[in-house]
Amino acid sequence: MSQPVRSYLLFGAKADVWPVAAMLAAQLPASIAITVVEDADRSGELVALPVEDPYFHALELRAPDLAHAGASFVLGYALDGFLGSESQIVAAPSGDLPAIGGLALHHVLRRVAGEAGALDRLAELYEGFRFCARAAAEGRMGLPGDAPDSPLAMLGPLAIIDSSALASLLVQRLANDRVKSVAGEIARLDRDNNGRVLAAWTEDGAEVTADVFIDLRDPGETVDGGETMALPVLDTAFAGGVAVRAHLNAEPLPRYIAQAKSSPSTARPFALQAPWVANLIRLGPASAWLGSLFSVDGRLLLTQAVHLAQCLPASADMSVEARRFNQLHSRSVSRFDELVAAPLFLSRRTERHWRNLRKAAPPEGLALRIDQFRSRGRLPEFDGEVVDRQFWIDLLMAFGVIPERHDRRAEAFDPRQLDRALGTIRAQLDQTLAAMPPHADFGRRFGAA
Repeated sequence: MSQPVRSYLLFGAKADVWPVAAMLAAQLPASIAITVVEDADRSGELVALPVEDPYFHALELRAPDLAHAGASFVLGYALDGFLGSESQIVAAPSGDLPAIGGLALHHVLRRVAGEAGALDRLAELYEGFRFCARAAAEGRMGLPGDAPDSPLAMLGPLAIIDSSALASLLVQRLANDRVKSVAGEIARLDRDNNGRVLAAWTEDGAEVTADVFIDLRDPGETVDGGETMALPVLDTAFAGGVAVRAHLNAEPLPRYIAQAKSSPSTARPFALQAPWVANLIRLGPASAWLGSLFSVDGRLLLTQAVHLAQCLPASADMSVEARRFNQLHSRSVSRFDELVAAPLFLSRRTERHWRNLRKAAPPEGLALRIDQFRSRGRLPEFDGEVVDRQFWIDLLMAFGVIPERHDRRAEAFDPRQLDRALGTIRAQLDQTLAAMPPHADFGRRFGAA
């Protein structure tokens, strides 16, 4: 009979191990031991995380809790330089815009613009209806719960927080002695021929044992964890002279700046195909590195913690749980890869290395999104989406992916009716936007500077 799982050992940087340890502590009985070996901290690494992330829901963390840990709040990101050195796109998480007669707004706008002979201005006309992006660009702030029956319900606020400060918040919320913490660094793992870890050894020679080992260490330049997934756009970008610099503390609109690399980078994107093998689970930086754009690495770690909670093994025979987790991991990496590849692949920069980047094969899901939206203004939906449909519509439109045709149901409406409906929606959005508090006023709501 397979033995029950009685202990977990997590090791890596504080910012990485504690989000996983906190989730385990919330899900596992108190009789199961959880030990953390945390090495050097990475204080000062800011991440932009959705306030409504499933991880925060699972641990009942709300905006005031994040604010208490030092978080500031924003409604979107500025993508600088992707359409040219002086260009800017505001990308803001957003719920669906109001529909007209059951039709998505961009279909209605395309019909109206087509009849007016203004299809070349469709993206410009659409921009006025992008409520969340306009609020972000104007330095406004709010939460969906402030007025759930108004356009505020579309907001997708982000918390900008130091990853180590988030880890400290999670430590504070743990029950006393629920997780044993040891300062140090795991230097070696002893594994059998089946990949099962028999013991871990610290750098000073101490042996540490457990039933399940969770590795969150940065692998550095050499990835030693098995087969990796193909990431053509990211691989081409990093190898070919393209870089994205993150300025997340640029309130009220954090910025991602597209630029040429000033020096060669030794870092390479990667994602393991199977991070869970036998009783060893690689998470966070040990399982994937996709870069800083949209804080996908920080978001992937929280997503993995949620998925791990869904796959916790009851016994030492954990092959079923490992197979399910690896499937969820692969799905999540695909979704985040599509997200970060989109602005890189769709860029209109004319420098050689940007032109080479556009020749790389885009992720399959991204290619399907672009093709279907350009062809008929619709988007496929995949399992495990990490941003909502409206975010994709807004992003594709901003990068010049314009539908070649609209939904034929739009032809059934009288043009005057459509004009009135569009005017009503735009007026409601403008009115709500004007009433939203400035970013600084919202910060004082939680006692923040």
